[in-house]
Amino acid sequence: MTSALRIKQTLPAASVTVVAEQLEDTTSHCAGGLWKPYTLGDTPPELVNRWGCDTLDHYLGLYQSPEAPAAGAVLTSAYQLFRQPVPDPEWAAVVPHFRHMSERERRVLDPEGSHSHGWFYTTVITEGRLYMGWLVQQLAAAGGQRLAQRVQAIEELAEHDVVVNCTETVVLGGTLGPGDWDTTPREADRQRIFERACAVLPSLRSAELVAEWVGLRPGRPSVRLELETVHLKSGSSKASLPVVHNYGHGGAGLTLAWGCAGDAAQLVQEALGRR
Repeated sequence: MTSALRIKQTLPAASVTVVAEQLEDTTSHCAGGLWKPYTLGDTPPELVNRWGCDTLDHYLGLYQSPEAPAAGAVLTSAYQLFRQPVPDPEWAAVVPHFRHMSERERRVLDPEGSHSHGWFYTTVITEGRLYMGWLVQQLAAAGGQRLAQRVQAIEELAEHDVVVNCTETVVLGGTLGPGDWDTTPREADRQRIFERACAVLPSLRSAELVAEWVGLRPGRPSVRLELETVHLKSGSSKASLPVVHNYGHGGAGLTLAWGCAGDAAQLVQEALGRR
């Protein structure tokens, strides 16, 4: 959705259609939406930081606008604890109020004293359910379209000039299980997540369990964001089709989405310029 909107903003005259088997109730719809870049496999850190900072600027702009309630954008305080001192992140100069936590602050969150270092900063939470709805509204207002359809082969999209491939693309936590496609909630996973959260905030033990949900996060060794010429099978209406790949963001989808979508839009513009 983000790529579609940024393409439409970059190329207003272009006809943009989002094609997906499932348009609602995706992993993004249920994401907590906390902005915080982190290492994504072999993805160059400078790219993660550039995409992340571009996205943060977008969210801060939303927060400071009348669109904030509809987009689900709110500011929040973030505390991050470490067992040993670590260098400040490159994005320390970008987020508001970044500083090292005091010993007193660390004791509040870590009464056992197992962490000797910590960061405090202000960041943005963009609740996935609201933000995805906002993106849909913005795309529709710009003239974009959505189509619920399963695509099994790239040849099905040969009528289009360019294809953008994004297909590999209070919450207490998540898991990392490469190759695990099971979307059934597991008691063992739930218990591990719950115990980790209660170790930081013991009052959660008395909280009511409202719902459990499992989504799939599209991870790979590194984010793939590039333009490729895909040769189509014989019998197609054309020999090849330019495809912009933008996927593999793992759990950092909402943190990098706007920045990556901007690069994807530029690649689409480049592909159309080659025609």
